[in-house]
Amino acid sequence: MMTKIFWYVLGMFSRNFLLCLTMVLTIYLVVDFFEKLRKFLKYDAEFSLILSFFAYRIPEIVFLLAPLAALMSTIVTVGGLNRTREITAMRSCGLSFYQIALPFLAFGLCVSVASLSLTAVFIPLANINAEYVQSVSIKQKPEALLSAPDSLWLRVGQTRLVYIDSVEHDGTHLTGLLSYMLQKPFRLSRIMEAESATFSDGEWRMEKVRHRQVMKDGRVEVLEKPYDIMPFSLEPEDFQNWLSPSPQQMTLYQLHDYLEWATQDGHNPLPYATNYWARMAYAMVSLVMIFLGVSIGFRGGGVRSVGVAKGLGQTLAIGFVFWSAHSVGIVLGQNGVVMPIVGSWIATVMLFIVGANLFLKLE
Repeated sequence: MMTKIFWYVLGMFSRNFLLCLTMVLTIYLVVDFFEKLRKFLKYDAEFSLILSFFAYRIPEIVFLLAPLAALMSTIVTVGGLNRTREITAMRSCGLSFYQIALPFLAFGLCVSVASLSLTAVFIPLANINAEYVQSVSIKQKPEALLSAPDSLWLRVGQTRLVYIDSVEHDGTHLTGLLSYMLQKPFRLSRIMEAESATFSDGEWRMEKVRHRQVMKDGRVEVLEKPYDIMPFSLEPEDFQNWLSPSPQQMTLYQLHDYLEWATQDGHNPLPYATNYWARMAYAMVSLVMIFLGVSIGFRGGGVRSVGVAKGLGQTLAIGFVFWSAHSVGIVLGQNGVVMPIVGSWIATVMLFIVGANLFLKLE
């Protein structure tokens, strides 16, 4: 009998979870689509590129919304079982609250494992593709060919290669610039050198500039200038994005290796360490949300005045407390007030303690 009840409850809960996830995902995508549409149309972006950008964004959005969907579906399912008195029937057959909660927890564990897989591998790869579509395909910004912690190679358009020896942390000052202009069929036509470049008033002002024009007969004409304007439109944040890898675009394995390198090289590892632990902690939130939803749903099952709406309101209130605590913990971890692992896990552990306390008080 227990096996039949397990699969019955599991099937009902899984259907409700997929329904809730589809609902919140659709709402999020519609709002985000209209919010970004005007920005994309400013660049005359093709509709297919816009759709591909949002398609690549779906894995991360599902990861972020899964706990909310888990919470909503748990309340809906337990509320339905309470309304039809099925939980009362299960209890009269000798099943404990733990046995009734088992299909919920088993499904929650599967969701958390899937979430961990998403954030460990698939989301970073999808984010890289989404950023490429947005920056290169839609905004027509140059693509970084090769970047190291200091130096950078760029391809600007189809005929120019640019090398930058070093970039200051805020991206406003560049040193050691080399620009190679090419002509078909892959013939070097001009080389531009600059000692430095500084971003000011919306443009890059280069200092101590030297132009080398390569003539068809092989002669090279040299023209030196005290200053010149860099002939392409890039902003400091573009260089920051290239030289400071985003943790959202790194797999957990890559993030772990980058943390070791940053620590050994004297860089600040706290933002990356906090992101590393936060991604693993957040993957477990779906399971904890289900545990909390089951505890509240079972607790209100024997009281007629406690309905699904009130139970949902109680859980959403606790969910709001979780989001607030999670955000504060992340900020504290990134700023070194607490250890990154503590700041990342504190909200998840707090939520689990609340759920465990409610579950242990069930009679």
